Amino acid sequence: MSYYDRVSADTYQPTRHVQGAWNDHEQHMSPVAGLITHAIDQHQPRADVQLSRISFEILGLIPLAATTVTVETIRPGRTIELVEATVLIEGRPRIRARAWRLAVSDDVAGVSGVELPAMPAGPEHGEPYDALAEWKGGFLASIETVALPGGRSGRRQVWARTPHTVVADEPFSPTAAAISLVDLANGIATRVRPTDMMFPNVDLTIHLIRQPEPSWLGLDTSVSFGPNGLGLTSSTLSDESGPFGRAEQALTVRHFPA
Repeated sequence: MSYYDRVSADTYQPTRHVQGAWNDHEQHMSPVAGLITHAIDQHQPRADVQLSRISFEILGLIPLAATTVTVETIRPGRTIELVEATVLIEGRPRIRARAWRLAVSDDVAGVSGVELPAMPAGPEHGEPYDALAEWKGGFLASIETVALPGGRSGRRQVWARTPHTVVADEPFSPTAAAISLVDLANGIATRVRPTDMMFPNVDLTIHLIRQPEPSWLGLDTSVSFGPNGLGLTSSTLSDESGPFGRAEQALTVRHFPA
């Protein structure tokens, strides 16, 4: 089972498991973010750098159709480099992503320390959380989620995982696997019901302090709405060894068209 099948060097066909939550004919941002990360991992790979930040600008609806991902290095460097990926679907750019890759250094371990809040308990302490109770779509049907006690509208801690690969028959990094789930955050702690109002995110920005471990992704998520239609979904990202990064999503909060 996979989210995409490769059809050429830079083009992929989404499977039904990519289907979005707002519309039947669109892709969910989560798996396409994993696909972009996978493409960036394969672009001029270097063992001496690691992904530090990736920011996705969502330019509009992402059609459920053949998806081309192109990647280029726009700031080369020995210890710091910036790469840019563009997603083209039906002849139009749909997502642009920029990623900083920073040098790996083993001689700083003595000063390491993490101040990000840890998940209070592992996934074995969660209760099944039906992500489809408020949402629809093939992507949400493809994942397993468990919620820790104490969640409420606007604030929740959820563990998620999927048996699906990013691209069929291709190895992929734990980072790409984790990022293929991060956009879930905007749907796990909703302040209002998605049948009552719209609050899609227009971006997804992820900062990492290390590569995540495989399997479960922990999302410690809060959702805030301002008074004039702007919102923010903020998440601490964890694996079963502890927190490894942060994610932010800017929201446009509005009523459905009449």
